[in-house]
Amino acid sequence: MSQSPGLASRLLPSTPLTILLVAFGVNMSLALLKILWGHRIHSVGMLADGYHALLDSASDLICLLGSFAAKRPPDSDHPYGHYKYEPLTQAAVGLLLFFTGYEVLSHSYDEFVLHLHPHATLSAGVVMGVSILLQSLLYIGEKRVLKITGDGIVGADATHIKSDLLASGSVLVGLFLSAHGLSSADPLVGVLIAGFIGHAGYHLLREGAIVLSDTSPLPPDEIIALVRTVPGVVACHTIRARGSKNRITMDLTVDVPGEMSVRESHAIADRIELAIHSRYPAVADVVVHIEPDKEVFHASRFP
Repeated sequence: MSQSPGLASRLLPSTPLTILLVAFGVNMSLALLKILWGHRIHSVGMLADGYHALLDSASDLICLLGSFAAKRPPDSDHPYGHYKYEPLTQAAVGLLLFFTGYEVLSHSYDEFVLHLHPHATLSAGVVMGVSILLQSLLYIGEKRVLKITGDGIVGADATHIKSDLLASGSVLVGLFLSAHGLSSADPLVGVLIAGFIGHAGYHLLREGAIVLSDTSPLPPDEIIALVRTVPGVVACHTIRARGSKNRITMDLTVDVPGEMSVRESHAIADRIELAIHSRYPAVADVVVHIEPDKEVFHASRFP
């Protein structure tokens, strides 16, 4: 029993690149399968889910390109690195989801107006069942990679897959109800899918906007309380932090006794950086500005 987790870890993709490549292959295969069967049985729900999967493949390509770009090291043009390609990719996937939701709503409206009814068959149910199984395995794999790496792009794709699972489940329910005489179930499922997709798109756009707008990912009060525990620190203020959940850069100003030497001040700055890195592993870079405590400094110079 103790060897099972290790075997599962070896079988499932464990890096952002490999899991995104697998996601691209799975989504492309499912897209072609669903579109083929959707046309065959005249199901707008299945067709919508197929086109959704096709756009998922485009989303996976965007994620792959974003992952490559975000992992590039700092250079002369990007001294802080390229990590903001992660939120840019998240926002791009979010916009793509909104477009997908619109397409699904359009198909559902056409089915209502034209009174089209799907021909639910056992083969269609099998296709959707296989889709749900593969998407579930893919979602589990991406959540595992996200937990290991904290990669924001994999997190965005996992959110996308979660909406896919809900959509595929809704299509399966719609086909079942249509087979039992509720012909209006299929276009209603299309509207439901559009809602799932729109919610996922909003979530990704919001996550991307938070990082791109440099919203602070850490509460300043916690940083102040932590820094004040370092011996020699008189005060801590002017804290600025930005970045994603898995990569944060920050700077802060610390007051120390005015008579303290440069060597001693530098040692305090090192201890502060160590304390912050230990408490917040996601912090990649900390700049500590040392200033003499003004009250002590003035009191020593002007008795």
